[in-house]
Amino acid sequence: HKIMPHVDLLYSGLQKSNIDSDFIAGVIQNFINSMQTIREAVPFLVKEEEGEVPIQEPPTKKWKRMREDMQRHIALEVCDTIVSHAKERFSFTKHLISATLVQANLFRKHSEMFPDSALDTALEAYPFLDKAKLKTELSLIYENEEFHRCSGAVALFRVLMENNLQDIFTETISLLNIVITTPMNTSESKRCFSTSNKIKVFLNNTLAQDRLNALAMLSIEKKLTQDIRDFNTKVIEKYAAQIHRQEKFMYK
Repeated sequence: HKIMPHVDLLYSGLQKSNIDSDFIAGVIQNFINSMQTIREAVPFLVKEEEGEVPIQEPPTKKWKRMREDMQRHIALEVCDTIVSHAKERFSFTKHLISATLVQANLFRKHSEMFPDSALDTALEAYPFLDKAKLKTELSLIYENEEFHRCSGAVALFRVLMENNLQDIFTETISLLNIVITTPMNTSESKRCFSTSNKIKVFLNNTLAQDRLNALAMLSIEKKLTQDIRDFNTKVIEKYAAQIHRQEKFMYK
């Protein structure tokens, strides 16, 4: 219960649409510092919990000491794991800054002052992009009111493709392909990546882990299966051909 408020603050900070590298670094560092503070206070927190939990029978001094040591060890391990995962998970955050270049609710602001810092960050993350051409393409998008009505990166991508503009905005299309296929913890991803929400539901389920992985994979790769000719027939034939079945589905 001491940790969750800080997790919520981290999540809320990353949900803001107008972010930069300094802001992200500050939010993450504040979270790590909070976890370190909680870790240092673990011995006192364990004693507080001991005083709050009702005990039917008075434990022996040895058992009480063992229980406190075990709780302290588990709490320290939890804090260390969270800090380790936070550092690893957010070691690369340049893709979050790159996403702000194609975030429609910022287009009006970008049209007044081009986000050169975000563009430089995007080029550091994806050096194969042509900086001069990408800047020209994005400037045209920012100045066009029609693009301001797009709800997100996916919507912008669809508008460009439906109007056969992919040969004109080649670098923007390349950037959009990266942004819409990279999982993010920003408000943009929440609008455009429904699969992320599905996976969260799967993880809250009580099914076995291998079945959860299968469900998540099906949701992510559903377009791939739709493009396979006679996919359903092939699945049925493979199922029927398996040997260890109570019922026989294939006859000579």
